[in-house]
Amino acid sequence: MPADLPTGVAHEVAELGVEVWLAEVTGRERERWPGYFADRGARTAFYTRVRVQAAIGRKDPVGPGAVVHLVWAGSGPAGTFMDGRTATVRFIRDERSGTWTPQR
Repeated sequence: MPADLPTGVAHEVAELGVEVWLAEVTGRERERWPGYFADRGARTAFYTRVRVQAAIGRKDPVGPGAVVHLVWAGSGPAGTFMDGRTATVRFIRDERSGTWTPQR
């Protein structure tokens, strides 16, 4: 997949994508993105031993903004550890503030 964002933007979005994904699977720091996690309901079982193996930020091919593709590992709620899992987090940028907001 060729680079299609400026290097600094790609790194910024990739780092943010890692943070959002870790909140998604571990439940920690979800309050940072209340709009993203607002309708998810209460989950009682999350992943443990989570680590992101790779993350790359690119332009979103299906709309405006950016998309982060991740490869990650962790133990699911049943305790089974798996690596090489994939995930995607999409973002929209507020042009006035320059901030990226995750989108479902």
